[in-house]
Amino acid sequence: MLQALTAASCACVLIELASMRTVAAEKVPEALVGSWLAEDIGGRGVIDDLQTTLEIRGDGTYGGMAGCNHFTGTFSLSGAAITFGPAAATRKMCVPAVMDQERKFFEALKTELTWRIEGSKLVLGGRNGKSLLQLASMQSRNGNRAELTIETPDAGAVDRRTVRYACGDRTIEAEYIDAGSVSLATFTVDGTFIVASNVISGSGARYAGGRYIWWTKGGEAMLFDTTKGDEDPGIACKEVE
Repeated sequence: MLQALTAASCACVLIELASMRTVAAEKVPEALVGSWLAEDIGGRGVIDDLQTTLEIRGDGTYGGMAGCNHFTGTFSLSGAAITFGPAAATRKMCVPAVMDQERKFFEALKTELTWRIEGSKLVLGGRNGKSLLQLASMQSRNGNRAELTIETPDAGAVDRRTVRYACGDRTIEAEYIDAGSVSLATFTVDGTFIVASNVISGSGARYAGGRYIWWTKGGEAMLFDTTKGDEDPGIACKEVE
């Protein structure tokens, strides 16, 4: 189903968080605090449907998801200059393209950076003024909603049903939409809204959307992350009332 996982080394470094100094909360500008989604790294863009996020907190700590691994650390500020301390990160492995984007993201954070807010964007640049990271506010992105209408030929009616699943320590609510030959499933994973289309399956119903495979059979489902390759065991889900 997926390409075989190829070994790659993680650029993250484990450190003692207690040895790092944090910024006093009152010194962190309100405009800087929040969750930011990477839209460009080093002028090369980012992988579609792969979320690389940076959360900057008012207590002087930062964290997020680099693409494959979660990370955390502390930062310091001096006017328009921001310095991110070394990150303590998990050690999971993903497919090479994902690991490459994660490595470039961590490398950018190691650089002496300046910061500026442009509308709903956070731009982190080098001392020479060149943009190294461009990120969009996730609050503003989540605040935007749009309605999509699809006309399906020869479909007499649209059948919609919503099913809630317990998936380990999380709950996923999936909506199934069937109209003639069109069969879709929509759900949200880690804040990302996914529209998945039904694809050929030997058994059950298999939907593919973005980086995820959603496979259902009876009252059970499996969620797979394609960026983790064939070694991803998936997350088992069970229908709940």
